[in-house]
Amino acid sequence: MVLLTGTVSCGSATTSTGDPGCVVLRDLQERAVGKVTTSLTGTLPQDHSPRLGDGSAYVRHLYGAEAEPTATVYGTSHVRRRMANGHLLGYVDERIEFADGTVSAQGFYDLTAAMAGATQYVPTVGLTGSFRDKMGRRKFHTIAQGGKFSAGIEMCPAGMLK
Repeated sequence: MVLLTGTVSCGSATTSTGDPGCVVLRDLQERAVGKVTTSLTGTLPQDHSPRLGDGSAYVRHLYGAEAEPTATVYGTSHVRRRMANGHLLGYVDERIEFADGTVSAQGFYDLTAAMAGATQYVPTVGLTGSFRDKMGRRKFHTIAQGGKFSAGIEMCPAGMLK
């Protein structure tokens, strides 16, 4: 969302970093396909802001330059705590499935900053196929509230990502 030495199935969104076995997927567009939102506080109003205890399960597609999806993202996100600066801390757990391998993305991110449009990063681990034994990060940047993001993934053999 894929990692053979310089060869992947993501079209023009893929660029080699020059390091053997590393691939950077840039300029991906991420769009929501479906989402279910829950809250510990009961029924959610239509346009509510996230609160502690909120969570969601979602399916998104990643698109490169092609009109067809490059990968499918199956994920959950939960609002875990309020940080000292008042921002909400979210935790994401995603399985990203490409035609040639699967990636796991899990970690904490600044939900408040993400909603304001700041780029966020979450660690990734390759699970199968051309991603196996690779590590890196997934980045996302909110373009529009409600499920439209700019995204990218950088993965290399362990210890190589800069």
